[in-house]
Amino acid sequence: MRGEAEQKCFNLVKENLDYKNFFAMSYEERDLIKKVFEIAVPNNDLNAFPDFIFDDGFIEHFRVTSSFEGRKGSRLEIERAEIRKEFNDKVKKTAEDFAEDGVSIYTVSTTEVWHKTHSYENFIESLKSNLEHHLESMEKYIGNKNNKIFMVEYNDSALAMGKVYPKDLMQGVSYGDLMKRESPVYRPSRDINLLKYLYEKRESVDYIIFVNDDCRGLFVDIVKNGNALEIIKLLHEGYNPYCVMIGSSEFGIGVAVPNGKKE
Repeated sequence: MRGEAEQKCFNLVKENLDYKNFFAMSYEERDLIKKVFEIAVPNNDLNAFPDFIFDDGFIEHFRVTSSFEGRKGSRLEIERAEIRKEFNDKVKKTAEDFAEDGVSIYTVSTTEVWHKTHSYENFIESLKSNLEHHLESMEKYIGNKNNKIFMVEYNDSALAMGKVYPKDLMQGVSYGDLMKRESPVYRPSRDINLLKYLYEKRESVDYIIFVNDDCRGLFVDIVKNGNALEIIKLLHEGYNPYCVMIGSSEFGIGVAVPNGKKE
């Protein structure tokens, strides 16, 4: 069985192959992607490239972050691990304390931590460095490469974006629903800078699937790299990517019983 993270992301995409998630692709290419997620199977070797294979190509998965990354990894993951440790320590101590007084219901929570090291620049660096690393692995792969699909997962919930309007737009007048605000969730299909980069990688990557499992919902963008510049023609002034402040904490309810068993 493939790793849990890879399989979960694969299943999320498989369940969200709606037409609105495909960009710059023909009907035949859209049907191809749908078929791939029906027939692709996990690579039996958990440590080998790629993650999923099918007769005419492969799917490779990797995660990216908008958090600062050092030698020990993403600062976000380090901070979240510290929160989980604090929570687990509190659960253990609280359960032991209450168990001495008979059956008790207790609550445990951690202090909210604000993650301040996110930026769009960090995200782009993470995506580029991870993609280059996986492309190096692809060069050594001797299997079929007719359809090279990369599945990129982002779940920090920090990235956002807003539409850019012309600077000389007349002020103080109504523009009907043309000024209707879209969801601020980050979408690579709206990111001119990223689309240009994907086009540059069109010989190495046929399709890129971006999975943004955001706290505001799940968003899946499937882009054919070779046609990425066609998307840009529709974006006009484009969108401005930025990061919002996000925080984390944990809360739980438990039952302590006098015989030492804890739930």
